[in-house]
Amino acid sequence: MSNVGVPIKLLHEAEGMKITVEMKNGEIYRGLLLSAEDTMNVSLSEVLRTARDGQITKLPSVYLRGSSIRFIALPELLKNAPIFQRVTNMKRKMEQAQQLRQQQAPGGKRKRGD
Repeated sequence: MSNVGVPIKLLHEAEGMKITVEMKNGEIYRGLLLSAEDTMNVSLSEVLRTARDGQITKLPSVYLRGSSIRFIALPELLKNAPIFQRVTNMKRKMEQAQQLRQQQAPGGKRKRGD
């Protein structure tokens, strides 16, 4: 899991929570996220499947292929996930380093025509 991006890490942090998955074919699945893979393949249990025509079906479990997923709605609780703290800290450090480089650059920035 070391070379994956923030969205995949966030998906892994949602394991054990209720999520909603919309598939490319228009079907919607809502259930408890049992496991997620780096390819966005997900296993859900206690699933409610809503077909394109609106018909609702209860399923004990499903395995959804990541390449067929349009989007995943995660719980609001994940807004406070540790991954966002790390991203915010990394962004702050990068901005500070950029400001330091600009201050140390000879002559500083100049506008056109000066």
